[in-house]
Amino acid sequence: MRFRNSLRLLMENFKHVYKILLYQLVVSLIATALCCAFVLPELMDIWHSEAVQGLIRNSKAFIKAFLAASATDLQALKGSIFGEGGSVEQIGALLSSMATEITWTCIGVALVYLVKRFVETLCYFAVGSTLNDKMSTYAETPFSSAYVANLGKASVYAAVYVPVVFLFDALTIAVCCLILSVLPIFTALFVCMTLIVVCQSLKLTFTNLWMPAMTVDNKRFLEAVRYANKREKKQRLKIFSTYLVTVYIVIIFNVMAALFTFGSALLITVPASYFLYICEQYVNYYTMKGKKYFLTYEKIATNPDHGDSEHFFDYIEDSPEPQTKERENDSKNLEE
Repeated sequence: MRFRNSLRLLMENFKHVYKILLYQLVVSLIATALCCAFVLPELMDIWHSEAVQGLIRNSKAFIKAFLAASATDLQALKGSIFGEGGSVEQIGALLSSMATEITWTCIGVALVYLVKRFVETLCYFAVGSTLNDKMSTYAETPFSSAYVANLGKASVYAAVYVPVVFLFDALTIAVCCLILSVLPIFTALFVCMTLIVVCQSLKLTFTNLWMPAMTVDNKRFLEAVRYANKREKKQRLKIFSTYLVTVYIVIIFNVMAALFTFGSALLITVPASYFLYICEQYVNYYTMKGKKYFLTYEKIATNPDHGDSEHFFDYIEDSPEPQTKERENDSKNLEE
C-alpha cells in the first residue's frame, strides 16, 4: 500500500518532476563547467605529451599490421607498446611525475561533486516541503517560497546527509571493485548488482524519516534523527522491503527508458525516480504516525492501526459497534 500511495502521489504531483529536472540541468551544467576547469588543463598536457602521442602512433601501426597479417611487424610493435621503455611504460612514468597535479585535480572534482549534491539536496528538501503542504492541507505552495523558507533547515540537513551518503556510496563502490577483481565476471556482476540494491535500500531506510520529521513536525536535525531511530525500530524491516522493491523497479524502469529511447526518456525518468523516493519518505512518515493525508482532492489515505499501534484500541472504542449501527438503521427505517 505504501508503494502504491507513493506512486499515486507522484502522478498527482507530477509537475514537481519538471521542477527537479530544470533545477538538475542548471546545476549539472555549472558543475560540468567547473569540472572541466579542473580537468582540461591537466588532460591537455597529458594528451599532447610525447608518451601519449607515441602510444597513438604505435596503436595505429599495430592495427594496420594486424589487418595486413604481418607477424614480424606485430611482434615489433607489441614490444614498442608494452615492452621495456615502450609507450605504456612512458605513460606510467608521465603520470607518476604528475601525481601531485592529478591528486589536486581529483580533489577538486570531488569537491565540485559534493557541492553539486549539496545544492541538489536543497531542491529535494523544498520539494518535500511543498509535498507535505499538499498532503496535509491540499495547499499549493510555490517552489520558490518553500526553497527560501526552508533554506536554513535544508542547509543543515544537506551538510550532514551529503557527506554521509557520499562515504557510504564510495565504500559500496570499493567493495564492488574488489568483488570484480576476485570473482568470475558474470558471478561478480550478479553479486555487485545485488549488493548495490541492498546498500541503497539500507541507506534509504536509515535516512527515511529525517527530512519528513524536519518539515512535517518542524524538528531540528538531531531531533529528527533521534525521532527516526525511535519510530523506525518496529517497522524497519517493512520499510526496507518496500525500498528494496522500489530500487529494483527504479533501476529496471530507467534501464528500459535508456535502451528504448536512446537515453532521451532519462530526462523524465531520473527526476521522477528522485521524486518517487521523496513521496515514499512522506508516505512512510504519515503512515507511521497514523496521520491522514490527501492522495487526491477526493481521496484521503489513513492507516491508524499500523501507524499508531499503541492507540489501536482507542480507535476501536471510538468507532461505533456494528450492532449499534444496525439498530440505528432499523430505527431510521421505522421512522420513515
